[in-house]
Amino acid sequence: MDAIRIIALATLLMLAACNDTKLQFDPDPLKGSLHTVDWAGTYQGVFPCPSCNGMKTILTLIAPNQYTISTEHLGQDPNPFVSSGEFNWDSTGNIIYLDRGQIYQVVESKMYLLNVESQRIRGEHEEQYIVHKISS
Repeated sequence: MDAIRIIALATLLMLAACNDTKLQFDPDPLKGSLHTVDWAGTYQGVFPCPSCNGMKTILTLIAPNQYTISTEHLGQDPNPFVSSGEFNWDSTGNIIYLDRGQIYQVVESKMYLLNVESQRIRGEHEEQYIVHKISS
């Protein structure tokens, strides 16, 4: 990964860490998104980017625990960075952890990018931290 992409991702994660909203879930993992939501599929969104016009992200989740992700820095490099790997569910079955460090809360037809403390990003721009499901 080149230095600009590392800096952009680090900045995004640091901005996300400025949130103190705690997520509350039913502790019964059988009631979590893992078992109650059609989560496998492709999600897309554009996250804020301090050094570009946004980070277009396409994330595909493949059962049982594989993913592919494509990130394009809009207004800069038209060639997206593409990688793949594994993800793990938390004990509630509502949050996934990508092996590259990103954390998402999975809900019906969308996912919220969470901060490094597994908390949802709140505030004026919170809607910019969502990827919406575009296909199953």
